[in-house]
Amino acid sequence: MPVRYRQSDVFLIPVADGAFALGRVVVKARGGNVLVAIYSELAESLEGAVELGRLPASRPVFLVEAMDLRIKDGTWRVVGNWTPPTELPTPVYKTQFEPGGDFFEQMIDGSVGRRLTADEATRLKTQKSFSPALVEKAIRAFRGIEPWLSVFDELRTSEKA
Repeated sequence: MPVRYRQSDVFLIPVADGAFALGRVVVKARGGNVLVAIYSELAESLEGAVELGRLPASRPVFLVEAMDLRIKDGTWRVVGNWTPPTELPTPVYKTQFEPGGDFFEQMIDGSVGRRLTADEATRLKTQKSFSPALVEKAIRAFRGIEPWLSVFDELRTSEKA
């Protein structure tokens, strides 16, 4: 039976040797995707109580949209619910309806907003979803367990931790 989860749920991601990265559901997106924040804090045990207050109030090291498969199948175990003092801003993306046409802003839920200026369009990314396995590899690379790949830079928050 799939695990049910909600916004602001905190979950543990296996890193290595009994250590777990802490993640949090920022937004339940469309189509089985989820925007997650991954923090630098580690939990040392899956069974031990996770002190949610230990999560940093600052920005996470990764803010990434991924499929929710690992949460639903229990691999990323939900351990509580925590809302930070200041919620993270939800990313705004760019989208284009026809090649060479104007760019418009796109929200994480797929809704489309106003037309973007050329300068705004160069600063925004297109919406992408990454596999949970890639998120796990990025966490291990951040910890120095695996080599850093350039694709991991796309998962990083704008403010490096």
